[in-house]
Amino acid sequence: MGRKGKVISTGQMRKIYALARERGMDSDLLHAYIHAHTQKDSMTKLTLSEGIKIIESLEGKSSDSASYKQMQFIFGLMKELGWVMESGDPDTDRLDRFLQSPKARINLGSYKWLTRDKAGKTIEALKSMLERDKKSACETGRGEL
Repeated sequence: MGRKGKVISTGQMRKIYALARERGMDSDLLHAYIHAHTQKDSMTKLTLSEGIKIIESLEGKSSDSASYKQMQFIFGLMKELGWVMESGDPDTDRLDRFLQSPKARINLGSYKWLTRDKAGKTIEALKSMLERDKKSACETGRGEL
């Protein structure tokens, strides 16, 4: 069973490592990032087009990134859940921990790497959590119907 597409070039690998260094990513974090975007566990297994996708993503050019509206919706859900700092801003550290948790099944190191698809899954997970909180509050007589 052969691989589809040409293999990643040495130049692409160098570019990926350089971009990762600029962003303060160590090797483990870079490989987790690559896996989150391609489901591949090694850079040498990437195709040429996947290498381009990773480079564009690290450069912030990815068209697959979560949209502004998705992020605003996520931040709004966080506020409803009480995931805010004293200033009232969304607690992005808590969001990052949630995205890393095995229960969330999203497997990202940072909310900044959310793709449109994973942002959608995050929204659905947060909505479910909010719904459970509301249901629990109603059952215990703490909330409104």
